[in-house]
Amino acid sequence: MSRRNSSAAGTGVSLFPFLSILACLIGVLTMMIKIITDVKAQETQGRDEEELARARQFQQIQGEIKSQQKELEKINAVLKERNAALVDLSELENKRIILRKKLDDTKSKPQQSDEALQKLLEQMIDQIAALKSERPTLEKELAALKEELARRKIKPDSKPQPVRINPTGSGIYSNTDVLFVDCNANGVVILGKNGVKTTVSAATIDTDGSLAAAFNKTKSSREHLVLFFIRNDGNSSYYKAAVVAETKYQLRTGKLPIPTQGEIDLSLFLKR
Repeated sequence: MSRRNSSAAGTGVSLFPFLSILACLIGVLTMMIKIITDVKAQETQGRDEEELARARQFQQIQGEIKSQQKELEKINAVLKERNAALVDLSELENKRIILRKKLDDTKSKPQQSDEALQKLLEQMIDQIAALKSERPTLEKELAALKEELARRKIKPDSKPQPVRINPTGSGIYSNTDVLFVDCNANGVVILGKNGVKTTVSAATIDTDGSLAAAFNKTKSSREHLVLFFIRNDGNSSYYKAAVVAETKYQLRTGKLPIPTQGEIDLSLFLKR
C-alpha cells in the first residue's frame, strides 16, 4: 500500500510554476496598464491647462482688440469734428477776407461818395426850389388852360392827337445818334428811344444830372444831333437847353416846331 501511494505521488504534475508565472505576468500587465493610464492622465491634464491658458490669452487679446477699436472710433470722431471745425474756420476766414476787402474799398473812397451824395442833395434842393418858384406861374397857366377848354367846350380829359415825326427830308443820316428833347413852358422832356421820358424843370436845365448824362452819351458818338421839339410855349426852355448843349457840350443841335400839345410819335424815326 505504501509503495503505490509513493509511486502515485512521484508521478503527479505540479501547477505552481505556471500559476506563479501567470501571477507575475498579470502583475506586470497591471503595472503597465497603471503606468500607461497615469501617463495618459498626466498628458491630458497638461494639455487642458495649456489650452485653457491659450483660451484665456485669446479672450484677453479679443478684449484688447475691442478696446482699441473703441479708442479708434473715438479718435475718428474727434478727427471728423476737428475737420469740420477746420472747414468752418476756413469758410469764416474767407468771409472775413471778403468783408475786410469790402470795408477797405469803402474806406478808400469815402470822400468821393460823400461828394456825390452832397452834389445829388444840392441838385434835389435846387429842383425843389425851382418847382416852388414855378408853382404860381403853373397855377396861372393851368387856370388859363381850363378857361380856354371851357370856352372851346373841350373836355379836360380829352387828349390831343399825337404828332408823328417824319424823318423824310430832315437831312439826318441813318447812322446819326439823335437825342430827342421836347421843350415846353415847364422845362424839357428827354424822349428815350425805349419810350422812357425824363422830365427836367426849366430852372434846373443847366444843373440837372439826367440831362447832363444824356448830353454826354450823345457826345460820345461821332455822328450826333440833339433835335429839339419846340412847343408854342417852349421857346424859353429851348433857348436855355440849346445854349447848354452847344456851349458846354459842343453838340450839334436842330429844332422842329410842334404846333400842338399832342404826344410825340417817334415810330417812323426809329424804324429807319
